[in-house]
Amino acid sequence: MSATASLAGPINVPEDVIASGVLNKTVIFGYTYKTEMGAIPWNSLTHLVLAFFDVEPSGDVNTKGTNVQDLISTAHKNGVKVLGSIGGSGSGSQAMLAALTTNDTRVHLAKSLVNLIRTLDLDGVDYDFEFPNDMQQLAHLRLGLQAMRAELDSSFNSKLMTMTLFSSKGQFGPDITTTDARPFSDLVDYGLLMSYDYFGSFSKTSAPNSPFRDIPGYPGLSFTSSISAWIDAGWDPAKLVAGLPFYGRTAIVDVISPLTSQFMTVTGNAPPGGPVDKIPGAWTWKDLRDPTNGALSSATTPREGWQRFWSTETETPWLLHNVSRTYIGYDDLESLTIKAHHIITTGLVGAMVWMV
Repeated sequence: MSATASLAGPINVPEDVIASGVLNKTVIFGYTYKTEMGAIPWNSLTHLVLAFFDVEPSGDVNTKGTNVQDLISTAHKNGVKVLGSIGGSGSGSQAMLAALTTNDTRVHLAKSLVNLIRTLDLDGVDYDFEFPNDMQQLAHLRLGLQAMRAELDSSFNSKLMTMTLFSSKGQFGPDITTTDARPFSDLVDYGLLMSYDYFGSFSKTSAPNSPFRDIPGYPGLSFTSSISAWIDAGWDPAKLVAGLPFYGRTAIVDVISPLTSQFMTVTGNAPPGGPVDKIPGAWTWKDLRDPTNGALSSATTPREGWQRFWSTETETPWLLHNVSRTYIGYDDLESLTIKAHHIITTGLVGAMVWMV
């Protein structure tokens, strides 16, 4: 294990990727659930996704307490398109599912979102259903997307519709076997692949949040495998946007001396969140670089009490705290550069980050 790694070198882009023209249509999506504008890197984004607008079982979209007009206006002044997202993890997707269950509520949801677009001057909508549990729920999602596409096409000229995609194996949910993805790919403008959250405190073994390639014993749980699986399932690469995590997943591990691998047994519950954002089981980049209680004093220099390693097996960095036995598997400039090169050479249309 070395302490650092070299940034990926020149990119050899396949001729068929160049000929496809996808490199002239590159997109960078950034999700946010905050309304502060100071830290948003406008010149690095093409699309900003506002997460999340609450959905009622009736199909109504709740905008109470939403103060995003200045954010949307500033985005547009910087040439960035803005989408409103519905769903998300937990109760957000449960409410969304209720609205997708009948034809009347599906259509009403689509009309409500059209009204949201008009009211807030949005450029489109994002369906973030996490995740369909069975084929019936997947069918409801498809019908909901069809209703949304019909409303968008009849109401506007060029509004966007995107959807998130489950992280692994070309499946729409963990309990759904591989399905033909082409009908969904044809319906939406982009599929935003959640190519992260493969490992964490919920796993038996410590491993990166988003390993570049598969690790032994866990086929399909990696950045490259997920991309390949969705393309094999029929998703158009020119509509596939690969997700990049701007945070690390944490776990308490059973450290065996001498330390030879990042793959250790996970013990106990999720450790507390980082010093800034305080998200249990996760450390954002703000947490990692916090000047008082962070884990890193520079991009590659660990603070006292921490060790930093680079894994050539997963092409990612990882951290270990000597006392608390907290493991953090995360991405940094080096690992993200490797992933960005893969996005380009595979002919994908761009990247999505959670979060800005």
